[in-house]
Amino acid sequence: MPRKKDTRDRDERIEDALRPAPYLGYNRDALAQHLVGCGAYRIAESQFRRAVWLNPFEPAFKRHLAVCLQAQKRYAEAKEWITKALEQQPDDMESRRTLEVIDRDSRRPPDEQTAGANG
Repeated sequence: MPRKKDTRDRDERIEDALRPAPYLGYNRDALAQHLVGCGAYRIAESQFRRAVWLNPFEPAFKRHLAVCLQAQKRYAEAKEWITKALEQQPDDMESRRTLEVIDRDSRRPPDEQTAGANG
């Protein structure tokens, strides 16, 4: 039986072989943050998820994913991810503020909900 061809690019194969590792994912996270700034939330979300998958040790990746989900008004998922970040780093004030904003926005009527964590 012939082997299935690996269609991932070389960098993805290297990442996959090295994961999970505390030095991976930062480039994906930076790209995703740029994409959020451009309003490309769905593409950014995939990059944040990849960063978390590559480096589950970095709670900031989970916080950034939560903010991206919040911007898409996917509050239940956003709350799950920010809770995971806080489990890793309970004293992180930025994550605590993000959780407060997610909670606040999720209780607002849809026409008053903000897009992003700064609302």
